[in-house]
This record gives sequence, structure tokens and C-alpha cells, in this order.
Amino acid sequence: MAASRHHLVLPCLVGLGLALLLVGVVSGTLLRHVVQITPIMAAAVLLARRPAWGAYASLPIFLFWIFIVALIWLYLLGLSRMASGRYTPIEVASTVLMAGFAVVGIAAAVLAGRPLRWRWRVCVVALFAVAQVAAMWVSLLRPIANR
Repeated sequence: MAASRHHLVLPCLVGLGLALLLVGVVSGTLLRHVVQITPIMAAAVLLARRPAWGAYASLPIFLFWIFIVALIWLYLLGLSRMASGRYTPIEVASTVLMAGFAVVGIAAAVLAGRPLRWRWRVCVVALFAVAQVAAMWVSLLRPIANR
């Protein structure tokens, strides 16, 4: 049963990645967004090879992007300045898609990943959390940020 649930995680990873690439195209920062989705691509590959591991790898990615979307919406609502900037209607719509893919992805990943032992769960989640934060950091470096 858990093996069949991982099939829902992959479309959520792909949808999240495509929404981010759309933002990159619209904002003229495609390279930045390609860097940001590298952990998504790695999680998708892992999901294909080891579904339980890939499911847990996707969890911190989905959580990270929900956090980023929340910061953007708090800014748009005038409640925070953490994610300041100008957002086009397409970018705003992308945040809604990103949140939807992330929420569904989290639920599917938790259900699909249960066969994995707890210490491996922790290791995979920690590794991909670090990878996603690192990808974001690298994407904000001067040589990449405005390309």
C-alpha cells in the first residue's frame, strides 16, 4: 500500500518544480530557480529508485517551500517584510500552486515513507533539508541571483 502512495509524491514534486521554473521565467531569474529546484530533482530520482527514502527526502522540500510561500503571503498582506519585492499576478498564482503541491505532497510522503526505519528517516530528512537551504543560499549569490 505504501508503495502505491509514492506515486502521488512525484507529481507534487514535479508541480512544485514547474511552478518555481515559471516564476524564474516570468521574473527573468531562470538560473536562480533552476538552482533552487536541484533538491527537488534529486528527491524525484531517489523516489524512483527507493520510494520510502524519496518520500522522506521530499518532506523538508515541501516544508521549506510552504515556509517561503507563507513569507510571501505575509508580505503581500502587509504583515511582514521578510519576503519583500514586487510579485506579478503569475508569481502570486504560482505561490498558490506551490502551497497546494506542498500540502498534498507532505500528506502523501508521510503515508508512503512509513516502511523506513526512524534513524534513516531522520538522516534523509536532515540531508535534504540542508540541501534545500544550501540550494536557496547558492541561488542568492551574486553570480547566480540575477541570471
